Amino acid sequence: MNKKKKTKVIVFSILGIILIGAIYIYFAFAWMFFVKPKDGGQNYSQEIHFIAGSKTGENGYEDGKGNEVRMSKPIRLATLNDSTVIFADINNHSIRAISSDGQVSTLAGGPDKQGYQNGLINNAKFDNPHGLAVRDDGVIAVAEVKNNTIRLITPNVKNGEITYTVSTLAGIEGESGCLDGDNKIALFDSPHSIAWGQNGELFVADIGNSRIRMIFNGETTTVAGRDETGKDDGDLQTGTLKYPMDIVTDDIGNLWIIDAGTMTIRKWNKGKGLSTPFPKAEIAMPHGISLINNSYVVIAEMYGHRILLYDIKSGQVSTVCGTTEKGIGNGKISKPAAVLVKDNMIWIADLGNHRIVNVDIPNLDK
Repeated sequence: MNKKKKTKVIVFSILGIILIGAIYIYFAFAWMFFVKPKDGGQNYSQEIHFIAGSKTGENGYEDGKGNEVRMSKPIRLATLNDSTVIFADINNHSIRAISSDGQVSTLAGGPDKQGYQNGLINNAKFDNPHGLAVRDDGVIAVAEVKNNTIRLITPNVKNGEITYTVSTLAGIEGESGCLDGDNKIALFDSPHSIAWGQNGELFVADIGNSRIRMIFNGETTTVAGRDETGKDDGDLQTGTLKYPMDIVTDDIGNLWIIDAGTMTIRKWNKGKGLSTPFPKAEIAMPHGISLINNSYVVIAEMYGHRILLYDIKSGQVSTVCGTTEKGIGNGKISKPAAVLVKDNMIWIADLGNHRIVNVDIPNLDK
């Protein structure tokens, strides 16, 4: 074979490998980015209340109040106390607090504190924090995507003042994998969300491993999902997940799961394993989940730019707000990443617009 023909063979071989790789990537996960929003049922068109961030969609980093505040991809919300919500600010590598009147302060981390460091909260470093959950005693759990760790922010009260220290609960900084066992050796792969259980256990949506893990009494175990990915219902031996994105526990100990890889809502029961409560649901990238009185599931539909409600009894879907077109103002949101039900309101991490907003829960008796 002459040199010219050899070169052609090499070029076409490389192109073939690239094509096969592109096809694999598309069918493995890229297809999710092209899913279009489906019928959202009745649209309540609830008024969107601006709380803090940019009114024009500008990102950045600034504490303050209302429109003075700057964020960069806010994700995941949790109730800290009666007057305060906390959120993870991904690109600013921080955990920040926000009051209902829009006052924002940084609790831990910051754009100049990207990395990994435990100790006093002023010195602590985080890298791409995502999941947040607050225990009854005020301890904050943080799931870090880049560090592959689960961290704790623990309050300490002295002379009436609260200070915080940061420690690592489970995972090894910088090491990804899937290993159960003692928390000191347990491995995670891009943990995205966390939720405290009724008995002090901490559930982790381990997205890179397509599993739900549980941390309890110094041990990490797998409670749902396995090596094979998919949307099969069943116990630990048969049930499958694919990219579990967000989780929330209900009042009776069930775990509700956003399964982004299959665009579905899943449910985990300790005795029965995984189930699919709404098998006909069609959600354009479900990204955040919350509950209203164990009667409705609230969904942040990222690529539908909407907040959806699913009636747990009937499975009927309705839309709280959003127009299926991303934007800012005029009833629009952009890539909502998380929802939190608090005090008859639904708080929304409006990730694409780098802001926090909320809406009133609609009158669901109509």
